[in-house]
Amino acid sequence: MIRICQQNIYLQNKSIFRNALFKDFATRNSKIISVCQKSIARHYASKEKHENKLERIYYGPLTPQIKAVKIFSVSSSAAGLAAQPLILREAANIGSTSLIIALCSVVGFFTFVTPILLHIITKKYVTEIHYDPETSTYKATTINFFLAPVKLDFKPEDVVVPDIPGMFTTMTAKGKPLFIEARHFTDPMYYAKIMGYDKPLDFKLGEDSSDSNKSS
Repeated sequence: MIRICQQNIYLQNKSIFRNALFKDFATRNSKIISVCQKSIARHYASKEKHENKLERIYYGPLTPQIKAVKIFSVSSSAAGLAAQPLILREAANIGSTSLIIALCSVVGFFTFVTPILLHIITKKYVTEIHYDPETSTYKATTINFFLAPVKLDFKPEDVVVPDIPGMFTTMTAKGKPLFIEARHFTDPMYYAKIMGYDKPLDFKLGEDSSDSNKSS
Protein backbone atom coordinates (compact mmCIF):
# COMPACT_ATOMS: atom_id res chain seq x y z
CA MET A 1 0.00 0.00 0.00
CA ILE A 2 2.82 2.36 0.88
CA ARG A 3 4.57 1.55 -2.43
CA ILE A 4 1.44 2.32 -4.40
CA CYS A 5 1.10 5.67 -2.65
CA GLN A 6 4.76 6.45 -3.29
CA GLN A 7 4.35 5.59 -6.96
CA ASN A 8 1.27 7.78 -7.24
CA ILE A 9 3.04 10.68 -5.52
CA TYR A 10 6.08 10.21 -7.77
CA LEU A 11 3.95 10.16 -10.93
CA GLN A 12 2.04 13.24 -9.80
CA ASN A 13 5.26 15.12 -9.01
CA LYS A 14 6.74 14.01 -12.33
CA SER A 15 3.71 15.24 -14.25
CA ILE A 16 3.73 18.53 -12.35
CA PHE A 17 7.45 18.92 -13.05
CA ARG A 18 6.92 18.18 -16.74
CA ASN A 19 4.07 20.66 -16.96
CA ALA A 20 6.19 23.30 -15.27
CA LEU A 21 9.07 22.67 -17.63
CA PHE A 22 6.73 22.75 -20.62
CA LYS A 23 5.19 26.02 -19.49
CA ASP A 24 8.62 27.53 -18.87
CA PHE A 25 9.85 26.34 -22.24
CA ALA A 26 6.72 27.59 -23.99
CA THR A 27 6.93 31.02 -22.34
CA ARG A 28 10.61 31.37 -23.21
CA ASN A 29 10.04 30.31 -26.82
CA SER A 30 7.05 32.58 -27.12
CA LYS A 31 9.21 35.49 -25.97
CA ILE A 32 11.93 34.58 -28.47
CA ILE A 33 9.40 34.18 -31.29
CA SER A 34 7.74 37.48 -30.46
CA VAL A 35 11.12 39.25 -30.42
CA CYS A 36 12.02 37.69 -33.81
CA GLN A 37 8.66 38.66 -35.26
CA LYS A 38 9.07 42.23 -34.03
CA SER A 39 12.60 42.51 -35.45
CA ILE A 40 11.52 41.06 -38.81
CA ALA A 41 8.50 43.34 -38.96
CA ARG A 42 10.68 46.32 -38.05
CA HIS A 43 13.22 45.38 -40.73
CA TYR A 44 10.62 45.07 -43.49
CA ALA A 45 8.83 48.19 -42.31
CA SER A 46 12.05 50.22 -42.45
CA LYS A 47 12.91 48.74 -45.84
CA GLU A 48 9.45 49.52 -47.21
CA LYS A 49 9.62 53.02 -45.75
CA HIS A 50 13.03 53.56 -47.38
CA GLU A 51 11.73 52.35 -50.74
CA ASN A 52 8.61 54.48 -50.50
CA LYS A 53 10.58 57.67 -49.90
CA LEU A 54 12.54 57.15 -53.12
CA GLU A 55 11.13 59.08 -56.06
CA ARG A 56 11.40 57.67 -59.56
CA ILE A 57 12.64 60.51 -61.73
CA TYR A 58 13.62 58.59 -64.86
CA TYR A 59 12.39 55.58 -66.83
CA GLY A 60 14.01 54.23 -69.97
CA PRO A 61 11.33 53.63 -72.61
CA LEU A 62 13.34 50.82 -74.24
CA THR A 63 13.38 48.74 -71.05
CA PRO A 64 10.61 46.27 -72.11
CA GLN A 65 12.17 45.78 -75.55
CA ILE A 66 15.64 45.20 -74.10
CA LYS A 67 14.30 42.66 -71.62
CA ALA A 68 12.38 40.82 -74.34
CA VAL A 69 15.39 40.70 -76.65
CA LYS A 70 17.69 39.48 -73.87
CA ILE A 71 15.19 36.80 -72.83
CA PHE A 72 15.01 35.60 -76.43
CA SER A 73 18.80 35.66 -76.72
CA VAL A 74 19.38 33.68 -73.50
CA SER A 75 16.65 31.19 -74.46
CA SER A 76 18.11 30.68 -77.93
CA SER A 77 21.57 30.20 -76.41
CA ALA A 78 20.25 27.55 -74.04
CA ALA A 79 18.43 25.82 -76.90
CA GLY A 80 21.59 25.96 -79.03
CA LEU A 81 23.68 24.40 -76.29
CA ALA A 82 21.11 21.65 -75.78
CA ALA A 83 20.85 20.89 -79.52
CA GLN A 84 24.57 21.11 -80.29
CA PRO A 85 25.43 17.44 -79.55
CA LEU A 86 22.56 16.27 -81.77
CA ILE A 87 23.62 18.59 -84.60
CA LEU A 88 27.25 17.47 -84.38
CA ARG A 89 26.23 13.82 -84.38
CA GLU A 90 24.07 14.25 -87.47
CA ALA A 91 26.80 16.21 -89.22
CA ALA A 92 29.34 13.51 -88.37
CA ASN A 93 27.06 10.88 -89.88
CA ILE A 94 27.02 12.82 -93.13
CA GLY A 95 30.82 12.84 -93.09
CA SER A 96 31.34 16.30 -94.54
CA THR A 97 34.05 18.32 -92.81
CA SER A 98 32.96 21.61 -94.38
CA LEU A 99 29.40 21.02 -93.18
CA ILE A 100 30.60 20.36 -89.62
CA ILE A 101 32.66 23.57 -89.64
CA ALA A 102 29.73 25.59 -91.01
CA LEU A 103 27.30 24.19 -88.44
CA CYS A 104 29.73 24.78 -85.58
CA SER A 105 30.27 28.37 -86.74
CA VAL A 106 26.56 29.15 -87.04
CA VAL A 107 25.59 27.48 -83.77
CA GLY A 108 28.54 29.01 -81.93
CA PHE A 109 27.74 32.48 -83.23
CA PHE A 110 24.11 32.42 -82.13
CA THR A 111 24.94 30.62 -78.88
CA PHE A 112 27.87 32.65 -77.57
CA VAL A 113 28.62 35.72 -79.70
CA THR A 114 25.13 37.18 -79.98
CA PRO A 115 24.31 37.27 -76.22
CA ILE A 116 27.72 38.74 -75.42
CA LEU A 117 27.40 41.48 -78.04
CA LEU A 118 23.87 42.24 -76.90
CA HIS A 119 25.02 42.49 -73.29
CA ILE A 120 27.91 44.81 -74.21
CA ILE A 121 25.47 47.14 -75.94
CA THR A 122 22.67 47.08 -73.35
CA LYS A 123 24.61 46.93 -70.08
CA LYS A 124 25.00 50.73 -70.10
CA TYR A 125 21.32 51.43 -70.64
CA VAL A 126 19.70 52.87 -67.52
CA THR A 127 16.21 51.50 -67.00
CA GLU A 128 15.31 53.58 -63.95
CA ILE A 129 16.70 56.31 -61.73
CA HIS A 130 15.36 56.95 -58.24
CA TYR A 131 16.13 59.98 -56.10
CA ASP A 132 16.46 60.13 -52.33
CA PRO A 133 15.73 63.71 -51.24
CA GLU A 134 17.09 63.17 -47.71
CA THR A 135 20.61 62.24 -48.83
CA SER A 136 20.52 63.81 -52.32
CA THR A 137 21.54 60.43 -53.72
CA TYR A 138 20.55 58.94 -57.06
CA LYS A 139 20.05 55.23 -57.63
CA ALA A 140 20.51 54.09 -61.23
CA THR A 141 19.30 50.64 -62.30
CA THR A 142 20.76 48.63 -65.17
CA ILE A 143 20.34 45.01 -66.31
CA ASN A 144 23.10 42.41 -66.17
CA PHE A 145 23.65 39.40 -68.43
CA PHE A 146 21.06 37.26 -66.61
CA LEU A 147 18.36 39.99 -66.57
CA ALA A 148 18.91 40.78 -62.89
CA PRO A 149 18.73 44.47 -61.88
CA VAL A 150 22.01 46.11 -60.89
CA LYS A 151 21.71 49.25 -58.76
CA LEU A 152 24.32 51.99 -58.48
CA ASP A 153 24.15 54.75 -55.87
CA PHE A 154 25.86 57.98 -56.84
CA LYS A 155 25.82 61.71 -56.28
CA PRO A 156 26.33 64.53 -58.81
CA GLU A 157 29.96 64.92 -57.72
CA ASP A 158 30.55 61.27 -58.70
CA VAL A 159 29.50 61.97 -62.30
CA VAL A 160 32.01 62.67 -65.05
CA VAL A 161 30.77 63.83 -68.45
CA PRO A 162 33.30 62.90 -71.15
CA ASP A 163 34.30 65.53 -73.67
CA ILE A 164 33.83 63.00 -76.45
CA PRO A 165 31.05 60.55 -75.47
CA GLY A 166 31.71 56.95 -76.33
CA MET A 167 29.32 54.49 -77.90
CA PHE A 168 26.05 54.46 -75.93
CA THR A 169 27.67 56.47 -73.13
CA THR A 170 26.25 59.72 -71.81
CA MET A 171 28.20 59.88 -68.55
CA THR A 172 30.22 57.84 -66.10
CA ALA A 173 29.14 57.47 -62.46
CA LYS A 174 31.82 56.10 -60.13
CA GLY A 175 33.70 54.89 -63.17
CA LYS A 176 30.75 53.01 -64.68
CA PRO A 177 29.54 54.23 -68.12
CA LEU A 178 25.82 54.90 -68.32
CA PHE A 179 23.40 55.93 -71.05
CA ILE A 180 20.47 58.22 -70.26
CA GLU A 181 18.25 60.57 -72.26
CA ALA A 182 17.25 64.02 -71.04
CA ARG A 183 13.70 63.95 -72.42
CA HIS A 184 12.67 60.96 -70.30
CA PHE A 185 13.22 62.66 -66.92
CA THR A 186 10.15 63.74 -64.99
CA ASP A 187 11.85 67.09 -64.35
CA PRO A 188 14.65 68.48 -66.55
CA MET A 189 16.32 69.91 -63.44
CA TYR A 190 17.28 66.40 -62.32
CA TYR A 191 19.10 65.86 -65.60
CA ALA A 192 20.81 69.24 -65.26
CA LYS A 193 21.99 68.44 -61.73
CA ILE A 194 23.28 65.00 -62.67
CA MET A 195 25.16 66.30 -65.71
CA GLY A 196 26.46 69.35 -63.84
CA TYR A 197 24.71 71.89 -66.04
CA ASP A 198 23.47 73.81 -63.00
CA LYS A 199 27.03 74.74 -62.05
CA PRO A 200 28.46 78.10 -63.15
CA LEU A 201 30.43 77.97 -66.37
CA ASP A 202 34.19 78.41 -66.27
CA PHE A 203 35.20 80.71 -69.13
CA LYS A 204 38.88 80.62 -68.16
CA LEU A 205 40.54 78.92 -71.10
CA GLY A 206 44.00 78.92 -69.57
CA GLU A 207 46.74 81.25 -68.45
CA ASP A 208 48.87 83.06 -70.97
CA SER A 209 52.37 81.66 -71.13
CA SER A 210 53.84 85.15 -71.34
CA ASP A 211 52.08 86.17 -68.14
CA SER A 212 53.41 83.11 -66.40
CA ASN A 213 56.96 83.92 -67.57
CA LYS A 214 56.68 87.49 -66.33
CA SER A 215 55.48 86.38 -62.96
CA SER A 216 58.38 83.96 -62.71
